[in-house]
Amino acid sequence: MICRRTTTLLGALLVVGCDPMQPPATTPQASPPTASAPAVEPEAPAVEPERSVPTPPMFAIGGGEADAHTHISFETPRTMVAASVRVVVDRAAPVGLNFFALQVDFNNDTWAHGGLQDVDGPNGTRKHQVNWGGLVDRGGGTADYEKEDDRADLEKIQNPVVGQHVGPYAWRTGVTYELRIERGARVTLPPGDYQLIPDRPKVHVDHARAMWEWRFTARPVSPPDSGPGELFVAVLHDAADSFNSFYVWNESGYGSTSEAQHTSWWTPRYRAIDAASEQAPAAWGRF
Repeated sequence: MICRRTTTLLGALLVVGCDPMQPPATTPQASPPTASAPAVEPEAPAVEPERSVPTPPMFAIGGGEADAHTHISFETPRTMVAASVRVVVDRAAPVGLNFFALQVDFNNDTWAHGGLQDVDGPNGTRKHQVNWGGLVDRGGGTADYEKEDDRADLEKIQNPVVGQHVGPYAWRTGVTYELRIERGARVTLPPGDYQLIPDRPKVHVDHARAMWEWRFTARPVSPPDSGPGELFVAVLHDAADSFNSFYVWNESGYGSTSEAQHTSWWTPRYRAIDAASEQAPAAWGRF
């Protein structure tokens, strides 16, 4: 599934007069190799993020908003290891692609996005699912997909297995979900046959690859009747030890339009690579 991609420098993304951010008050498949399991290097314990939800939402995207831009950038440091945001999908188009996501740009010219999707199913039905995956940046947009170099790209990024790259997830409109991307352990992927993304051919990698785990989590946080709090967790691997920027966005296509969609977003949080706690961005802007 092709998703739009923007690689403009952050300074160019922030619009004049962007609102200050106030902190809250309180994908692709690898064939299992025959070699031994990844060797894990332990890292420092993760810092537990703040979990409370501020009200009202900080901004909204979609039909009915004065500004029609569908992407939001943030003013942050350039070395981060975690980012999270809370979102309510107020409205989705009844046809085509609906994708509401958190995206990070890693420090090795790769990127990954994770979020909630509402897409066409069989016989006129709709499917709710999560997508977590990424590619090498070759200029953004369709170029990142059309210019894939499987063997070279696998040295930088290894996408999740089937069921984690895209997997079913019964999310609902009107419910607040937390989307979170965070770095895990540094692991060694053994030699074996891998696929960059599910529809690509298998490539034999004849050497071990040292990579970081990057975990995406989606979970409902409100209202109280949102369900048992089922998690969707997926892991991709990337050679990068941090990301330089992150964004949130709505995406439409294949018959849907941005006017038919609407989402409400709360203040995001991020953690810098050497920080002990999470912070809110200093400012935000649309693009």
